[in-house]
Amino acid sequence: MAKEKLLFDKTELVCGILMGSHATVINVKYSDILSIKFIPIEEKGFLKKVPSEMIEIKCKNNSIFYKKKDEKPFWDKYKAGLEKFARENRITLEDFTKPQS
Repeated sequence: MAKEKLLFDKTELVCGILMGSHATVINVKYSDILSIKFIPIEEKGFLKKVPSEMIEIKCKNNSIFYKKKDEKPFWDKYKAGLEKFARENRITLEDFTKPQS
């Protein structure tokens, strides 16, 4: 069973990431986050590339990435949580997955 890798607190994110062959948990304070982006990408499907999305959390000393293919059961929760977190903590959020008007 899949587990959530991105948890939200009022002033920090708890990010589970895979580094090599082991998982690591990183606590990222809102003051360390420079921007959050939702980016459209193409991922390998069964026989062809399929449209997908990626979340990039850009921090002062690194960047954290999540792909929709790997996090599909929790994807909408991640996006909604990050939008709320960015709004409440005044972090720049760019959503390139929505159609431009």
